[in-house]
Amino acid sequence: MLVGHRIAAVLFLSVVIAIAGCGVDAEGPEVGPPEPGNMKWRVVTGDVVNSSPALGGDGTVYVGSWDGYLYAVDPDGSVKWRFEVGAGIGSSPAIGADGTVYVGAADSALYALNPDGSLRWRFLTGGRVGSSPAVGGDGTIYVGSEDGDVYAINPDGTRKWALTTGDSVTSSPAIASDGTVYVGSYDGKLYAMDPGGSVSWTFEAGDKITSSSPAIGDDGTIYVGSIDGRLYAVDPDGTKKWEFVTGDEVDSSAAVASDGTIYLSSLDGRLYAVNSDGSRKWSYRTGLGVYSSPAIGADGTVYVGSGDYLLYAINPDGTGRWGFATNGFVVSSPTIGPDGTLYIGSFDGRLYAVYGASGGLADEAWPKFRHDLRNTGNAGTQ
Repeated sequence: MLVGHRIAAVLFLSVVIAIAGCGVDAEGPEVGPPEPGNMKWRVVTGDVVNSSPALGGDGTVYVGSWDGYLYAVDPDGSVKWRFEVGAGIGSSPAIGADGTVYVGAADSALYALNPDGSLRWRFLTGGRVGSSPAVGGDGTIYVGSEDGDVYAINPDGTRKWALTTGDSVTSSPAIASDGTVYVGSYDGKLYAMDPGGSVSWTFEAGDKITSSSPAIGDDGTIYVGSIDGRLYAVDPDGTKKWEFVTGDEVDSSAAVASDGTIYLSSLDGRLYAVNSDGSRKWSYRTGLGVYSSPAIGADGTVYVGSGDYLLYAINPDGTGRWGFATNGFVVSSPTIGPDGTLYIGSFDGRLYAVYGASGGLADEAWPKFRHDLRNTGNAGTQ
């Protein structure tokens, strides 16, 4: 399925809750004073937002919605433009060095849009594209598809190569500093490919790799989760370094700090901090299962969304700092702007900007889902 094999059930439950009402204000939380954890602004879309925002160099926020639009939002919360694709968007946008915005959609296409919102090109795959694109140093775009292929696409929209895995690819590719491309598949394997599309090695997890996408540490270690409830640490040669067991499926992606701490969330409702040797540092329990991937602020604060409708701010020692309430599940992964503003989507159909106090994204090995503010998924991008 497009955003993880159990998200459909969550989508259904979200609709049931919305119909029931639950006493929740349909307009969501109110705009508050500029204090951490208060809302700065919100943008209402026509459907669920589980796409994770990307930030352009001018501060524009890009995010997709299941209403079939990619939104470009100015830093003040006004909608700059929106572009309609052929179906819902669960993929997170990525921004190239020239400002081109790339995003996948459930109509089996990857779109390339100019910064003004006009279409540059559209690349068709054989299945829905819930995988988020990665952008190589030479401009090559890498993305997975539910047809089981990983595609490399030239900057002009032509196909460079395609690699066939054993099942759907909703995991998003990650690019190491040496150009190696890593991605997981529903066949339970982590693939390592050279820039030419040849498989260097595969690593077999205990079960499917669904929405978890590889994160890469400073030493080249690759971290990826599986629905077997484990986070795997894999050396650059494809051998297992260690595995960390959580209490349920791992559909999220890890964030990696420069001190070696790995942060990951699980459907058991916990955010985990794991030491570089694979031992547990601490865990923090939220109210429901967590699909959202954590992001690390410059001050060490860790931010993550949860199925209990909250965006959490958690101190580096594992104690809670504050929570921001939305009106729906928070599957989207947070992005932290240079001024500390947090951007996140919700199943209530909104993109939120929330005041933070971290002073921007941490300068870490892999500080958030898709690595950087532009969501390039590239370890070599600042």
